[in-house]
Amino acid sequence: MGYLQSHLTITTPSQTLLPSTDKVTTTYQKQYTDMTPFIKKIVKNHARVLVYYGDTDMACNFMMGQQFADQLGLRRTLKKTPWKFDRQIAGFKTVFDGLSFITIRGAEHMAPQWRVPQMYYAVQQFLLNHPL
Repeated sequence: MGYLQSHLTITTPSQTLLPSTDKVTTTYQKQYTDMTPFIKKIVKNHARVLVYYGDTDMACNFMMGQQFADQLGLRRTLKKTPWKFDRQIAGFKTVFDGLSFITIRGAEHMAPQWRVPQMYYAVQQFLLNHPL
C-alpha cells in the first residue's frame, strides 16, 4: 500500500475493476441521472467548467456532450471552432459563459490516457484561464 493511499484510508481492492469490466457495468448504481442542476449551480457560483469528450468515443459520444452543453441555457460566447495543439487540429471547442466544451481528436473514452499531450495542454490552458 502506498504512502498516500494509507493516509487516505483507502484499502486495496479485492479485485481489479477496469472500465470495461462487466461487474462495473452490471452492478454500478447511478445516484444521479442528470448532471444539469449541478453544472448550473457551479456556473452560477462563478466557477468555470471544462467538459471534454473524445471524438471517437462510442460509449459517450461527443454529440451527446454537445447537446448537454447546449441545453444548459448558457450564453454562447464562441461557436464551434477548431482548437490546435502543436500546429495541428486537436479537436473542436464551443465556449459558453462559465463552461467550455471541447472534443479531443482521435481520443476514445479514456482521452487523458490516449491523448496525453493534448489533454495536458487543454487542462493547463483551462486552469490558467487562457484561450484554447
